[in-house]
Amino acid sequence: MTAKSQYQPTYLEQLRIQLRVIWALTLREMITRYGREGIGVIWIIAEPAMFIVGVMVIFSAVGHTEFTGTSVAEYLAVSYPTMLLWRNGTGRVMKAVDINRALLHHRPVRPMDIIYSRILLEFASATAAFIFLYLIFIALGICQWPGDLLTMIVGYFMVVWFSFAFVMIMAALSELSEAIERVSHIILYLNLPFSGVFITAAAVPQPYRDYLLLFPLVNCVEWFHHGYYGDRMQTFYDPQYTIVSLLVMTFFSYALINIANKRVQRT
Repeated sequence: MTAKSQYQPTYLEQLRIQLRVIWALTLREMITRYGREGIGVIWIIAEPAMFIVGVMVIFSAVGHTEFTGTSVAEYLAVSYPTMLLWRNGTGRVMKAVDINRALLHHRPVRPMDIIYSRILLEFASATAAFIFLYLIFIALGICQWPGDLLTMIVGYFMVVWFSFAFVMIMAALSELSEAIERVSHIILYLNLPFSGVFITAAAVPQPYRDYLLLFPLVNCVEWFHHGYYGDRMQTFYDPQYTIVSLLVMTFFSYALINIANKRVQRT
């Protein structure tokens, strides 16, 4: 056999290549969005931090002094960051592949890598802002240390998981239909009552509470609240239902992404 067989990289080698591609695209997006000089990179934390502080100030000024047994400032300090994940993430992935179509001429770059890089940057900045502000709020006496740190971390991971699946679904739909990009803001606003941020499950009477808990995001945020507040706040969530729901959302998101990828490759 004279012809030399073409070398096929192993799965681990392919994975390392794609991780490097995603990281390079993330750095490219970060530099494009925030710039190289001055305080550009600081905006990774400052931008979501201003959202959190701004909402805290507004609701504390015009709202009630107490909310579900805790201050408005404390409640929003630990709750509003969960909303930034899926809301801001959705805005960043709308038509992301179509906008960056030129990058697909590079063989290692896949449509999914573009979406992954934007999700990674958005989730990392929101999480970094939350941790940074949370420690400051503890020092200022606005927040307390979590009642159960492990449960709080798991709950936050569940919010991230939901946000990832939701953002992936919206990204795929935006590539399949231009109408989704136009109505995405409406979809996000309609999702606010079911975000678990502006109203807790404990504040909703039966049987409406059971209906509210059908939304996976409410369960995720309640799980997160249980870890932070402990016995200070009554929480309602079903871990098994939450995990199964998120698995279904994730599989559905990848099914849509696969359809969107085929359409992008055809065009």
